Amino acid sequence: MSRTGMIARKLAVAGRQPPFVLLWLVPAWLLIGLSSALITLLPFRRIAPWLGVNLGATAHRPAASPEQSARARLIGRTVSIAASYAPFRSNCLPQAMAAKALCVLWRVPCAVILGIERERPAGELRAHAWTSCGDVVPTGGSHCFATHVPLSCFVPARVAAALQR
Repeated sequence: MSRTGMIARKLAVAGRQPPFVLLWLVPAWLLIGLSSALITLLPFRRIAPWLGVNLGATAHRPAASPEQSARARLIGRTVSIAASYAPFRSNCLPQAMAAKALCVLWRVPCAVILGIERERPAGELRAHAWTSCGDVVPTGGSHCFATHVPLSCFVPARVAAALQR
């Protein structure tokens, strides 16, 4: 495919995206880059408090209104597209961190969940991070709850306090 053909195809795909995705693509890309830099430079114990309160080995799905769920889907799409164009580490954890930041900005309830694969070859550990907002999984894939065992679930402090009552 020629260079102009490839550019035309990418512009056509971009034209089919919702305005939210187009407007938030660069900020999402920057958030993924910032998250990637933090993961590289800081130990996880310094990053974890920013993610929220750790509920432990549970998979909390914060309740969300239909509008919040729709916004979570758009955030997930935006982060996914931004990650595909990142020249830096843009795997599951930076995507989950970027999605969490956008969810906080848009007041969408969100949990960041870290887990490992349920079925894995002996001696092999495959970690994964994903976000959850009601029935929507903005990042990490909708299969995560079925294929992974949660080890940590990070939620905002007010949500953790309400759950402990």
